[in-house]
Amino acid sequence: MSETEFLIGRDGLDLQDDFYPDDLPTEWRFDYYSTMFKALSLPIDTEEDLDQIFEELEQDEDNEEFELVLSVKESDLEDIESMLAALKEYKDQFTLFCHATKAPSKKTMGVLSKYQFCLQSSKKLRVEATESKAVDQYLYFNKIPVFYSADAWDEKQIRQFLEQISATKTKTILICKYAESETLNKIRIIAEMLGF
Repeated sequence: MSETEFLIGRDGLDLQDDFYPDDLPTEWRFDYYSTMFKALSLPIDTEEDLDQIFEELEQDEDNEEFELVLSVKESDLEDIESMLAALKEYKDQFTLFCHATKAPSKKTMGVLSKYQFCLQSSKKLRVEATESKAVDQYLYFNKIPVFYSADAWDEKQIRQFLEQISATKTKTILICKYAESETLNKIRIIAEMLGF
């Protein structure tokens, strides 16, 4: 058995492939989604009701393995402390994620270090955090790495990708930005077949 475990999800709750029942109220989408998938990424300034999502995560003991990722743009990192102010009470319930092209300032890293975070970059950065490299991307994190991809993959690419990222040898959140439920299920099944 591999040391790597993938928590697979997508960016946003707006699946377009008839995933949700037609009569499902919008406010129940997260609860329905989280029964099938183990990760979700949302922008930190999402229109989704984060308080409701955090409340559902707290109440649902079956969702111990579910990971919520809140993403920010690199340009928002310098003001990250004020962006996170309203989320302080939930700081253990999400991982903050950002695509980075340069190392954040020491002040920003000081704020990030109080939260679970992961930075992903196509180049090596000088960041005080655990570092891992997979699929030509560097991940810098303090608890769980988040690998975020906007690429669409076929089955062969999914297998190659999972084999490469398994080098992290840890629980890894895998966010596939545009994936619909059929693709997410394929990724999950291939990961299980590979022993992840």
